[in-house]
Amino acid sequence: MRVVLALLSLALASCGSSERFKVRQFHLRSDTVADGNEFIRAEMNKRLYGAVTEEARELRKGHFYAVRWRKLSGNRPVKIVFEYRQQSTGARITKMTRVLPPSPEGRTEFQITGSDYYQNGRVLAWRMTLLDGSEVVSRKQSFLWD
Repeated sequence: MRVVLALLSLALASCGSSERFKVRQFHLRSDTVADGNEFIRAEMNKRLYGAVTEEARELRKGHFYAVRWRKLSGNRPVKIVFEYRQQSTGARITKMTRVLPPSPEGRTEFQITGSDYYQNGRVLAWRMTLLDGSEVVSRKQSFLWD
């Protein structure tokens, strides 16, 4: 019985994420709310909330990257660098940077929506870098990033 309880507690402990840096991506392509998957429907409703006109709904379409971090020092500024390539920009890398106040954990979001999304196309490859002060803590990237 002790072995079963020990294995169960080990399994439950492993369910908690120990990752310091997570990137969650979502691509909103249509303003028609999905019926099949509750999670996708909730994400779409969140992104389209408040967009009453057709024009407003069109401008909300694009790519969303939710970033979370934890276990940082908390005494140096947090810097997140988001680099990406889009469909019509070829090999050109576009960069967005956020410098946030010192915090051991937090979250932010990057968006490629509106005219940037319609003129340059969808995001094909991306890389996200987390810095604690000037020290690179973690890096996440898409499969197609070279």
